[in-house]
Amino acid sequence: MPHATTSRRKLATRRQNSEDIEDIRNTQLNGKKDDVSDEDRPRAARNAKKEKKANGKQKQRAEPEDQDEDAVAVDDEEDDEDDRIDVSNLPDEPLRRSDMHKLNGMTEDWRNMRAQIGQRGDIYKDVAAAMAEAGEESVETSEDLQEIDAAMKDFLDVDAEMEAHATTLDEIYQQLARGERIDKPVERYDNGLEERKNNYAGKTTRQKYARDERYKLFRSSIWDVRHPDDPMPPITEFIPKEDGDDDDDDDELETGGVTQNYKCPITLTLLINPVTSKVCGHSFSADAIKAHCRPVSAQHKCPAAGCNKSFKLSDCISDAKLDKKVKDYKRRQAANARDDDSDAEEVVD
Repeated sequence: MPHATTSRRKLATRRQNSEDIEDIRNTQLNGKKDDVSDEDRPRAARNAKKEKKANGKQKQRAEPEDQDEDAVAVDDEEDDEDDRIDVSNLPDEPLRRSDMHKLNGMTEDWRNMRAQIGQRGDIYKDVAAAMAEAGEESVETSEDLQEIDAAMKDFLDVDAEMEAHATTLDEIYQQLARGERIDKPVERYDNGLEERKNNYAGKTTRQKYARDERYKLFRSSIWDVRHPDDPMPPITEFIPKEDGDDDDDDDELETGGVTQNYKCPITLTLLINPVTSKVCGHSFSADAIKAHCRPVSAQHKCPAAGCNKSFKLSDCISDAKLDKKVKDYKRRQAANARDDDSDAEEVVD
């Protein structure tokens, strides 16, 4: 998987994510005794382990007092082994339909871990915005922003690798569900995973990131600080074209810039407690759209100019992310106003 080669760009988050992936893979595929800490285990696996421990304790209480404690411990160990595909014994034997729930559990472990790590992705956007507010102009001119941009791409690469693990396992699960014979499952898993990783590595930078909404939000967080009243250019303005980028794909990406209007279409003032329609994506101040959508159970035409869609008040969902953007915008506008007043005073003096 290609990534930035400088040591500055290999941030602790990237290293930790990679270690987590390797730990989970070793635990799931090599059939080793459980040597991963509960903190490093995906939530689903941790919950399963807690349930096994609880069941083991109940079983121990139910046994006669003179029963050998070592025998109980051995029984628990055997139960743990039964709940895991012992891959070391499977290469020369086909998987059975009874193994399907284990494959599904391993898939869910990867996706749960991906979801948990994905929740931390906003930190790159927030750090980039803070750097821009501190005076860094753009990724193209700032080494610090270049470093956080590389870290953001590394984060997306790790996300893609975790999904490759889950997709490969799910493919084997689906084949088994269709009644196909699954011989040498570890070899099939390794080959499928390697193929997906190679396919991803062979993509161009645009193909990896230009359509990823998380990367678009990352770049727009920088742009909005430096150009609060101007729409961001198409994302391809920031990602040079490479061999392998199709003209048709580029045309789709070049369609207009990314812009964010922080004014309510009804009040024409900055949004207050914004809500966003699930039907058309337009956002409104909460009180304004409540007043517009009367009676609340009826369909109402969207009040945004040029929108012909209709929705109910219940289709409008509170938008915490947009609310934060509006507050950041107001704060930047206030800071710019103070700077302008300071400059004017200096001129008068």
